[in-house]
Amino acid sequence: MKRDDTEETVLDMAKKLRTYADALHGPTHARITALEMHMRKLEDKIEENHKKLREDILQISAVQVRGSGTTRKCSPDREGKGIPRAKLWVLLRDCGENMKRWDGESTDAMTQRLHELLDGKTMRERSTKKEAAPVTQGNKDNQA
Repeated sequence: MKRDDTEETVLDMAKKLRTYADALHGPTHARITALEMHMRKLEDKIEENHKKLREDILQISAVQVRGSGTTRKCSPDREGKGIPRAKLWVLLRDCGENMKRWDGESTDAMTQRLHELLDGKTMRERSTKKEAAPVTQGNKDNQA
């Protein structure tokens, strides 16, 4: 049986498909690698922002706000500076506050609520650190 020169064999088609797959794989793989690197950078930035947020929470917990006779205990570098409203918003949200409630409220009210939450958190942390009672054996007959 004679084969026509214009017909392609399965082997020829397979070679063309491999060439096509290689042409697609190279640029696609490069894009995937670039996206992975970009995601790592974003993860690092997120972790850095979380560290800053933790530091801010610790600084805020040092500030005490009391009723009408407001007294503040701040570190010297924060003296005379208020906490930015946007940062208060994020901190209250992270503490589990319903932020619809705080829409339109004053910054002072938000600051006071944050301090209440932080003071309550430290009180709860102290109260949960109780010593466990010693364990006694229930059945003394088995202790022979």
